[in-house]
Amino acid sequence: MRRILLLLTVLMGVSLITNGAVSIYTTNTTLPTNEHTSITQSQNSKDTLDKEEVLSESSHEKHSINLAPLFFIILSLFIGTATRHLFRKGPLPYTILLLIFGLILGALARFDILNTFNFNLIADSINWAGNIDPHLILYLFLPTLIFEAAYSLHIHTFKKSLGNAVILAVPGIMVAILITSAAIMLMKSFGIGLNQWTFLLALLFGTIISATDPVAVVAILKEVGASKRLSTITESESMLNDGTAIVIFMAIFGLITGEAANGNAFIEFLRVSLGGVLVGAIIGWGILSWIKRVFNDALIEITVVIGAAYLSFFLAESIFHVSGVIAVVTLGISMAGPGKTKVSPSVTHFLHEFWELAAFIANTLIFIIVGVVIALQVNYTISDLIILILAYITIHIARLGTIYIFYPLMKKIGYGISFKDSIVLWWGGLRGAVALALALIVAIDSRIPIEPRNQLLSLTAGIVLLTSLINATTVRWLIDKLGLSKVDNIKISLMKQSLLQVKLSGEKEIEKLKSNRYMSGADWKRVSDFLIDNSLTEETPESFDINDALIETRKRLLQKEKESYWRQFNMGMLSSDGVHLLSDQIDVLLDFGGKIPLSERQDIEKVWKAPKTISKLQNLPLIGKIWKRRFINRLTLSYDCARAFVAAQEENLKSLSSLAIGLSIGEPDDTSNNDFLSVLEDEINANRLTGQTFLRNLKEKYPDIRTNIETLLASRSLLNQQEEMIEKLKKQGRLEPDEVTQIQSKVQNLLKRLTDTSTEKYTNLKVAETIKNTPGLDKISNEAAKQLIAKSQIKFFPEGAVILKEKSSSKSVFLIINGTINYYSNQKLLGVKESCNTFGFYEWLTSSKIRHTVRAETPVSILIISYSTINSLSKKYPEILNPFKFTASTEIALELLKNNETYKNLTSRKLRKIISNAQLEIINDEEKHRFEGSSCILVKGEAIVENEETLSHAPAILSECNVRCKNDSIILVMP
Repeated sequence: MRRILLLLTVLMGVSLITNGAVSIYTTNTTLPTNEHTSITQSQNSKDTLDKEEVLSESSHEKHSINLAPLFFIILSLFIGTATRHLFRKGPLPYTILLLIFGLILGALARFDILNTFNFNLIADSINWAGNIDPHLILYLFLPTLIFEAAYSLHIHTFKKSLGNAVILAVPGIMVAILITSAAIMLMKSFGIGLNQWTFLLALLFGTIISATDPVAVVAILKEVGASKRLSTITESESMLNDGTAIVIFMAIFGLITGEAANGNAFIEFLRVSLGGVLVGAIIGWGILSWIKRVFNDALIEITVVIGAAYLSFFLAESIFHVSGVIAVVTLGISMAGPGKTKVSPSVTHFLHEFWELAAFIANTLIFIIVGVVIALQVNYTISDLIILILAYITIHIARLGTIYIFYPLMKKIGYGISFKDSIVLWWGGLRGAVALALALIVAIDSRIPIEPRNQLLSLTAGIVLLTSLINATTVRWLIDKLGLSKVDNIKISLMKQSLLQVKLSGEKEIEKLKSNRYMSGADWKRVSDFLIDNSLTEETPESFDINDALIETRKRLLQKEKESYWRQFNMGMLSSDGVHLLSDQIDVLLDFGGKIPLSERQDIEKVWKAPKTISKLQNLPLIGKIWKRRFINRLTLSYDCARAFVAAQEENLKSLSSLAIGLSIGEPDDTSNNDFLSVLEDEINANRLTGQTFLRNLKEKYPDIRTNIETLLASRSLLNQQEEMIEKLKKQGRLEPDEVTQIQSKVQNLLKRLTDTSTEKYTNLKVAETIKNTPGLDKISNEAAKQLIAKSQIKFFPEGAVILKEKSSSKSVFLIINGTINYYSNQKLLGVKESCNTFGFYEWLTSSKIRHTVRAETPVSILIISYSTINSLSKKYPEILNPFKFTASTEIALELLKNNETYKNLTSRKLRKIISNAQLEIINDEEKHRFEGSSCILVKGEAIVENEETLSHAPAILSECNVRCKNDSIILVMP
């Protein structure tokens, strides 16, 4: 009672102050702007004065302002905040209390009680709300409510629940419409009422009343800790349901009023629905492109998102005549998914808080308006009440029929739904503002007979009221009875153990405070009353086994790992793509409920690796460059994800002991506890090893990418440290506020520049450096190397891609820039090549077919030089031919010498180094030649060794270096 009296006192005070202010304003606000002119003219003529007075009065009337809408908003906001403050722990949901207060306000205005006590402004404001344009409800409130609901969705859960939500929102709503309209026509046939109703009008009513608005139910589900899956499917169905209901409503309403569009109804439904998706997607794309170019400017980022929500609804409904609701849902989902990382990290929390506030204000206004509209506009007879009760029963039968028909399918899609979940979905299908707004649109249309449209409004309003007062107030009891709010024993135990830790910590703090000379005289008994104890949790846990604790701790470790990724992102230490990729992987693991080991991650490395399709798409003439850029970005993302993954595993190892505390209320068994910790530690270590191995391989094969990313990370760490130092100096008083603002502005500009840094721009593939480190090619001049790079092509091949096939023809030579390749002959592995190694040069030199199949062992980048490029460059730079021939010679020399008795014990690196110091001899005569070297390799042509009559054919290792060559021959003389 005290709360109600306090609420009434607040409202009376607001109304009295506002009435007084408005009276003063009405009396004094329009002192004529042309008063001086009137006085001046009055000196000349009294008739002129009278004329000016008349004009002044008419001007005053013309410029008077209707403050009733403004005052209603003010009054509603005070009612909303007072209700939330005073009835926070009450049994009724917040929105239902607002509906009741709206009914009370409407009743006070309807029976002229307010005017009797001279509260004219309050009466006028309530009358304005009671006769509000229904289109204003849709255009003003729906974008906010729908966007906030979509933006707050957990995207992974939404994707898994989308199938069931679509079933309920499309075929489900059609079934409900048919059942409801059939029941209405059945009532008419029994002569209960509704004599002027047609089947189309019954369909229209079925459509209106099928639009669900489970705001109160979703709030209760979140409050009692029910499954996130259930609340997501409830909210998702509501958003899609509203869109479907409005689309069908407009189609049927057009048939009744004669404004229906010609054509196939199904095609029109698809046009309106998919058109809404398209409008929302285009605006979402535009907004995300804009926002990602803004950095840490909350005013711009939040304002743009607000404008986008209303713009998408307006354009969809008024310009393109498609579904505005679906457009806003699409926009909201795009912001909740990819848009979540496009908003600046420092703005994200503020943006969520803003939309929560906006939804709170919109719900406050709309539920009070609904109550006022029902109280002012609805009239009931005994017959109407009977029909209302029957209609209320009918919508539950329709809802039950919908769920019953589709339940076998729904329990197999996505997460599925349990029988208990289906009961909550059935009973929690409340009706709200959308249904009432659509009914008001019908009620104000004079083309429909007055009796049926008044009945339709009365029935809709009555069902909104009944579902709010009956279903919404009993759904909590239903959830408790079904056991959906029951907390697991392990969670209760962990909660109690945590509370015990808090209490023990508090007791230690009290002992410290007793030695504080400023607090030592405190009444410590009274201070101890503020200690938190286990009584905060009413549930008493039952016994559980160690496996329950293992499962629960896995889930908490996964949540902590996900938090680590988002924290790294907020600090600028993880890219937006990386945090999405890693977070999505955690969501998939959480779907298993902690029942699988943390290390079973469905081939985690595959998530990081570049797709094989890139190797084919990069060959396309127009978009090849785009896919090459994507390959570089993908490699960068791989390193980024692997590094963040390892960091998260190391954090989990540090926090493992604290997360595992509290396996039971009593003393846990030490052996079980150690085994429990050992299992989790092994799983985390396995993950860390996987990430570290991947990182090590990528560092070796792509050192430039590693250098680039680590440079960006170090730069961001430096900027973060400088920001912290600025704050520290500010707290110490060494910097004035204006100086802090100036310095922080500089830091923000540097952060923006770092954010805009393109990984591709600074991922220098070092082609020129690779050429300089390749034996043979290192002899090419800088100018010739630049021309060679400009006229050649860089291609990227993912792991496992086939680069060349044995016995095929090739028109190019290949230089490995980054990565590793394997080469085979007859499916037998012959060797491995890496950066600064070549292949295909020997085939160019000898004009032969490819001798080996070449496959990428790791992601690899290769410089491909065509034969035509070599020929054209050799005309301008004739000196490049000998380096190319030397490179070809080193290729075949490596293959021959690694199986030679003299060199076979050497590693490939050492053998390459020896070969790089060899001397190339090009012989064009048949004279005898003696070469000083350890051995000679016949690279091309034919030769006879001195004192031997056998003719050797290239490629071959010659037994001596005293030879006579035939035809044009090339010999590589080893040092």
